[in-house]
Amino acid sequence: MAFHEFIVSVVHARSALLAVIALGLCGCATVGPQSITAGRGGYTEVINRTEDEQILNVLVRQRYDETFGMISVASVTANLQFSARADANIGIGDSDNYAGNLVPLSAGVGYEENPTISYVPLSGEDFTRRMLSRVTAREWVLLGQNARHPGHVFALAAQRVNGLHNPLIEEMPPSPAFADFIKLYDRLRRVGVLDIVQVSGTGNEDNYFLDIHDYQDAHGASVRKLLDLIGIKVKLDGSAILLPIREAVGSSVSAIHVQTRSAYDVLRVFGAGIEIPPAHLEAGIVEPLTRALPEDRRIITIRSSEKRPDNATVQIRFRDWWFYIDATDTPSKRAFAFLRTFIGMRLADPGAAQNAPVITVPVK
Repeated sequence: MAFHEFIVSVVHARSALLAVIALGLCGCATVGPQSITAGRGGYTEVINRTEDEQILNVLVRQRYDETFGMISVASVTANLQFSARADANIGIGDSDNYAGNLVPLSAGVGYEENPTISYVPLSGEDFTRRMLSRVTAREWVLLGQNARHPGHVFALAAQRVNGLHNPLIEEMPPSPAFADFIKLYDRLRRVGVLDIVQVSGTGNEDNYFLDIHDYQDAHGASVRKLLDLIGIKVKLDGSAILLPIREAVGSSVSAIHVQTRSAYDVLRVFGAGIEIPPAHLEAGIVEPLTRALPEDRRIITIRSSEKRPDNATVQIRFRDWWFYIDATDTPSKRAFAFLRTFIGMRLADPGAAQNAPVITVPVK
């Protein structure tokens, strides 16, 4: 090879090398946004799925009278490392010596993602207090605002309303009138005759009222029956009726006294919808319910199977059995979504998480 040919080859190789490096750097400029597009959806999907599995695990373990714990994902930090490589092979001397043996040019651009995930255990005194204390009327009002069936939320929230008992899964039978009250409450809420409104009080106190209005023409009889069931004495003359909602036990002739459930009670009610394998009942691993919920009052159905389910929206493995919610069971999926919101509001308290230890796990 002549000297000037060697110089030309070197110049061409150098130009190609610089072009590859520039191309690689341009590629790196687009990797950032692309990584957000791919990474955000991936992290969201996994966090959402594992959160569902954790809640289902809590329900099952509670039904089996076994201890359970929860952790919350506090943060996800993803570190991206970029690398670029370019190689050029130049032959010197007679081309017959290296013909077919050299790759004139090679290049590569890549990046590596190393996420760090921080968990906050939900435990301690504050967590226990929030589990066992009664859910406030304000929290139930927020949970029931956009419910498809407000009566179902009210039935879940209320253990007692103006003397009407609603134990659900306890030994005491429910008041026969309570089911009628819930049906009327649900119907009047859905047609817009009955609403729950907030009236400003003193300080930070939340005052909620049952607002009954526009009932004179078509719904007067239903309103009269609803009020009679809970012992409210008021004249129906077509004007709006405001009844204060109070967290209290006992009856009243001018207010709605509601004794609400605790968060643990809510978990027990949902756990009553688990189909326990007969083998576990026979072995005494789990006790049967004292009084099973009627089918029309069952909030959720959690199925069990020895084989992995083919069509489950959420599933876990526990004691060699699969527990899951079938993807075709729309009422149970809605109930589970409600429970997810309830736990997010009631149990995963950010204030409690701030004082809890943080577990940071690097992922390779």
